[in-house]
Amino acid sequence: MCLTIPKKVVEIKENSVIVENHNGDRQELKTIVELAIGDFVLSQQNIVIEKIDTKQAEEIFKIIGGQGGAL
Repeated sequence: MCLTIPKKVVEIKENSVIVENHNGDRQELKTIVELAIGDFVLSQQNIVIEKIDTKQAEEIFKIIGGQGGAL
């Protein structure tokens, strides 16, 4: 089982997005999911696999003990 931590979309490109994790680290992910800046996503192998709402992201951060620095 793989664990994926929510990441926040901070920039949108043509076929990819730049996301930021709860530590402020950024990475570029490929996506076919329609996203907006501020959306939270789950990714696997540098591909967005799902968009989640802010409440879900906050719940995951609480479970893993983080404070959701990207929120």
